[in-house]
Amino acid sequence: MTLFYRRTSLDRDTTFYVPKVTCFACNDSGIVANGDNAINKYIPDYDKTSNGKINGGQDLAVICHCDAAYGKDDTSGLRENNGNIRQVQNFRGEMQCLGFSLEKDKIRQIHIDRKASWEATAKEINTLRSKRAKGEKVETPYYIQVVKEELGNINSMFNFPK
Repeated sequence: MTLFYRRTSLDRDTTFYVPKVTCFACNDSGIVANGDNAINKYIPDYDKTSNGKINGGQDLAVICHCDAAYGKDDTSGLRENNGNIRQVQNFRGEMQCLGFSLEKDKIRQIHIDRKASWEATAKEINTLRSKRAKGEKVETPYYIQVVKEELGNINSMFNFPK
């Protein structure tokens, strides 16, 4: 079997692109993640323990209202065709929803905010890349510097053998 490992010319381009998704709230997965604390704007204690510690997966998933949440047929998807969140049988034999529903207008606002954030980031990164390509000296943005520092300490983050 031949493996195709070459990136397309678009992928090798130095331009930073906004993701090609229909729904920025869930990135076309059907589940709205909270990595940027967008859900906490509407539910302050979402995915937090009783003492306020952030603990992803603490609460039920937020099911989006976009097409990605609906399945191709009556037996798939996170939402049923009537819009209700699908229920499944848990390990105790009880019916349980796959997640919960945040109001459409709140999900729409998360979509709008995330899309605007991606567009602003793309503009900023492309401006920086353009300046660097012209030979100008530019300061590395703080969020990139933080990741660089964290990756520099990767051996202390995990127990990799030496």
